[in-house]
Amino acid sequence: MQCGSKGSNLIPSVVFTTLFCLAIAVLTSSIWSASYLENAIISLGYGYSAVTCSWLVKRFLPKIAQLNLVAVGLSLVGAVCLGTLNAYLWLKQYPGFDEWQGLKPILLLGLIFTAISFYFFYVQEKQFLLQQQVEQAKFEKATQDKALIESELKQLQSQIEPHFLFNTLANINVLIDYDKNQAKEVLDKLTVLLRGSMSRHRERQVDVASEIALIEAYLGIQQVRLGERLTYNIDIPAELDTFHLPPYLLQPLVENAVIHGIEPSVAGGHIQIKGRVEKGGCTLQVIDSGGGFGAVENEIGAGHGIGLANVRERLSTLYGKASSLSVSAGQEQGVVSTIILPSPINKEV
Repeated sequence: MQCGSKGSNLIPSVVFTTLFCLAIAVLTSSIWSASYLENAIISLGYGYSAVTCSWLVKRFLPKIAQLNLVAVGLSLVGAVCLGTLNAYLWLKQYPGFDEWQGLKPILLLGLIFTAISFYFFYVQEKQFLLQQQVEQAKFEKATQDKALIESELKQLQSQIEPHFLFNTLANINVLIDYDKNQAKEVLDKLTVLLRGSMSRHRERQVDVASEIALIEAYLGIQQVRLGERLTYNIDIPAELDTFHLPPYLLQPLVENAVIHGIEPSVAGGHIQIKGRVEKGGCTLQVIDSGGGFGAVENEIGAGHGIGLANVRERLSTLYGKASSLSVSAGQEQGVVSTIILPSPINKEV
């Protein structure tokens, strides 16, 4: 059967055909006086002839095999002829079956059962091919989505947000006249940030320690700009330093905490970055004590929720349901952003 399927498997067809024919033999043995063994051999003759003819058509007539209905018809004719010949050889010893008239009922039943068998396999094959097409379409879409995410990531890695860069350079220019040491410190941090961004242009994953190093440089620059309004601390255990994750996964969360949490607040606030290794996963958190969801929703409503959406999409594409990003209100105020990654975190996604 399965004449048109390139991936058809002969063994499952033979197994199913054997079971089907043995079941048919139970029915025919109740009609004819011959033993069950003889009925089973005749039934199997039709079934195995069908499988053999289908295989021969597929093997030696590939162009016809692509025409499913034509291939099925050709295989059916061959199967009925061979099956009837096998039936004649086994039944000719019985009176009445040694002539053509006696074989007509055998031929009719063989044709009906063989046709039913072929129809079943034809329907199954159509469903199998349809399922293959659906799975292939899903795979291609997932591949395209992943390629798009990687393309967007490379674009993100190749540039730093222009306003942040210009503001930092302007701050350095002002600090040169008033505090050269602090100007040098900001310039050093900007250099770290730029060098890190350039070195990651072709990297698909980085360790947590290098990701935190860039975040520290970013927060150090923002701390100079915001002064006492911004404080921060980083609590990442040493065992987490060598874990790998996609670059710039935490950066958007930290930027949101600064821009949408701390900066709009007159009193400023504190940012805490935490990490922990748990059984079956790794958890990273960015916690701020800024304006909370009220301020964040206003900013997102103005079109600034792209960072969170990109993080969620990247997690979904790279890790599936094994990862997640959740954003919730802090215990007193502010926002808590939590990323859960699968463990171990492989160097290649």
